Amino acid sequence: MSRVFAALLILLPFLAGCRKSSGRALARVGKSVITEAEFSRKLSEVAPNYRNYVLTPYGRRQFLDVLIREKMILSAARAAGVHLTPEYREQLSGIRREEEERLAEAGDYLLTRLWMEQLSRKGVLAVGEGEVKAYHEAHPSEVQARHILLSASEEAEAAKKAVRAGAFSPAKFAAYAQKVSLDADTAAGGGLMRPTLFGEVIPELEALFRMKNGEIGGPVRSKLGWHVILKEGERPVPFAEAEPRIRAILQKQKLDRHLQSLQDSFPVEVIDAQFK
Repeated sequence: MSRVFAALLILLPFLAGCRKSSGRALARVGKSVITEAEFSRKLSEVAPNYRNYVLTPYGRRQFLDVLIREKMILSAARAAGVHLTPEYREQLSGIRREEEERLAEAGDYLLTRLWMEQLSRKGVLAVGEGEVKAYHEAHPSEVQARHILLSASEEAEAAKKAVRAGAFSPAKFAAYAQKVSLDADTAAGGGLMRPTLFGEVIPELEALFRMKNGEIGGPVRSKLGWHVILKEGERPVPFAEAEPRIRAILQKQKLDRHLQSLQDSFPVEVIDAQFK
């Protein structure tokens, strides 16, 4: 249920006693007017438990007093000419730029979502039950692993030697990952990655599925840096549990292939040398 719809449900008892015109004036502060619509909109922005209080006669009046105070402050600021100052105009321009950027991002998201839905309707991203079952038969297990991410191969080799030195244990690997790994998402947890099916991890780390439990691998290079990896375990995943994840993997693969077919139409050029 949307926030606006929920607010409307809460307001029904209050609105039933009012005229239906959304422009009905509830109070006037100088030349400014507080309308029924403004009251409802402001109410939808507060916490639900406070909205329930506003349903009482005293609560409605108290909330109106809050709006009157806000309107009085706003009127006084305008009367003082604050809206004509360079500071106000400069900061308002910044707010407008931020709003325009947010609107552009929302538009891009909407455009992307509608295009993906269009591809789905055309069958480009369609995944059949047989495809999911075949994938599960080929890759029935998920891997539990840890990794240490470093920026240079020499650092990764040193990390691998350090965790192997003396008596090795997963706890030792975890402590080292916590100390030096550059992956902020996993370092705090000792480099622990979420359990992953084949296809859910970046291709460079798919070596995990060929390793033995307890084996340390790498360094492996990816676009993120150099990885030292530890395979902690592997377990078969029942089809019912794996199905939605496999479907997502196959849909991503189909999308990647479709994007590959569009590369000639949209050539990519990395301009900044540090990203080449």
